[in-house]
Amino acid sequence: MTMRKFLLLTLLAGWPAAAQTPEELYQDYMTPETRAIMERYEEAERRAQEAEAAARAKKNLALVGSILIGLIPLGVIGRRIIQEKSWKENPSGTAKAIGTGVAGGLVLFGLNYGVFLLKIKMGDAFNTTLAFLIVGALIAGSIYLLRK
Repeated sequence: MTMRKFLLLTLLAGWPAAAQTPEELYQDYMTPETRAIMERYEEAERRAQEAEAAARAKKNLALVGSILIGLIPLGVIGRRIIQEKSWKENPSGTAKAIGTGVAGGLVLFGLNYGVFLLKIKMGDAFNTTLAFLIVGALIAGSIYLLRK
């Protein structure tokens, strides 16, 4: 009976030591050099998480901006449809105009989002001015072909 009590007391006394975290157990064996390395690692990990959050924020901003730019053709066509009340006189033409506006908006969205993402990923190596000039030339060519 006394042996059981002794084992039970030994187990109870050792239990809190087993509940220690690995960091607490390593504190006895850590040298200042090891602490410095761990602190540098934690700082690098924190900076990496901040960089990921900043990249996510840039991508979200690019997405929102591209969506707003993509809604411009649909907004212009919708405003003209409402002002001229063309759905009463020409419902099929109005439907075609809305379809064209949606298609044009999707193209503008895709082009702008692609340009913004390339700018984010490539940084200064990507010539933004040239890309926007190409997109502008595509838009001007589309307008010319539609008017013709």
